[in-house]
Amino acid sequence: MSSVHSSTQTEQYASTVDVSKVAGIATALVAVNILLMLVGSYTPLADLGLVLFSNYFVGIGTFAVTIGGGFWVSNTGIAKGNMPIAGAGVTLIQVGYTLLGSAILVMAPSALRVPALAVTTVITGLLTAGIVVVVFRTDRSFARWQTYSKGLFIAGFAAGAVGFFINPMLMIFASVLFFLGFVTDLTYEIWAVKESRYASPIRNAIGIYVAVMGVFIHILRLVLYVLSMLDN
Repeated sequence: MSSVHSSTQTEQYASTVDVSKVAGIATALVAVNILLMLVGSYTPLADLGLVLFSNYFVGIGTFAVTIGGGFWVSNTGIAKGNMPIAGAGVTLIQVGYTLLGSAILVMAPSALRVPALAVTTVITGLLTAGIVVVVFRTDRSFARWQTYSKGLFIAGFAAGAVGFFINPMLMIFASVLFFLGFVTDLTYEIWAVKESRYASPIRNAIGIYVAVMGVFIHILRLVLYVLSMLDN
């Protein structure tokens, strides 16, 4: 999602970043969103999510408005020191991921939903931890990875658009590109914490939260597919 919010990058850099605070806020936001996905899968929100994300272009538009728009609103609020606006942006992000996540979960048997979320949480956590180790234990700069993530998202959208009209197999390729885009974005956001690229720990936390949830969603789809095969 760095491609969505690159224009909102703060010009001021902090001398240090409270890493534990950033991690705590990001973890709390992710945990709340996972819970909302589970609850939403048993409510009409799941049906609404299915409608919105059943069409590729409508789904992309919904994602851009909720997650992308929500990030922009939250960053605007942070930049202006207006926490209610920032909170409204985060809420919009939560709504977007809840709609998408509940739509994915509702397609699976109820008995598989909690195990799928648990397995996905572990895999996503391990992947995130691995990125943290790589970023903090090397001197490599990941500044350009924000640009790389933007390229991957654009390529993913293009591949999906072509696949929608010509070859459905390209839709799978597009999903892989989107996943790599979120992983790349997550790497950049973690590096941004290390380098104190943003003045606000809340901004850092929201950036990591958005990227982690993007990774989580893609892993969840794969985990549900595998569990469903094993269940049958």
